[in-house]
Amino acid sequence: MPLESLIITYGYPILFVGVLLEGEAFLILAAYLAHRGYFALPVVIGLAALASFTMAQIWFVLGDRFGTALLSRRPAWQSRLVRVDAMLQRYGSSLVLGFRALLGLRTLIPVAIGTSAYPARQFTLLNGVGALIWALVVALAGNTIAQGLEVLITDLRQHELAAVVVLALIGLVWGLIRLYRQPKVPLTKGD
Repeated sequence: MPLESLIITYGYPILFVGVLLEGEAFLILAAYLAHRGYFALPVVIGLAALASFTMAQIWFVLGDRFGTALLSRRPAWQSRLVRVDAMLQRYGSSLVLGFRALLGLRTLIPVAIGTSAYPARQFTLLNGVGALIWALVVALAGNTIAQGLEVLITDLRQHELAAVVVLALIGLVWGLIRLYRQPKVPLTKGD
């Protein structure tokens, strides 16, 4: 099956999984593909928002259920936890809305909020709004970048499939490297 057919057939599921692993890279790529006519931009935004919302909810629930056991599995998080707690005390709901913009803390923040007394319903609502805002901003920025690149590079269409594959692989590899570099300690239910 040619690459173009794969993108058209499996592009949306790949986008969803890609945003779960490495949000911006896959969302910008999907916005570019929407600009080129392969995807519908509103669907790209909706799927990206859903994936981002889902992942943050999962981390929040894990923080709520496993709390300190989960945090102890990630020693690198321990040094940042005090900072996140201070941010939650200072910014409250604004932190829930905007944590996706804080590189390096996007996974830890929902876990830390889950371990706190923050109301689950309020987190869910603000997480949904924040995910939609994030998806809109990043997708529209990606679409604008695609328009600018198209003006600068007139023969982009000849190389777009190779560029799509390279960008997708870079995003996937980067996400996997970040996932596996974090030290892990066995999780126990009793903690």
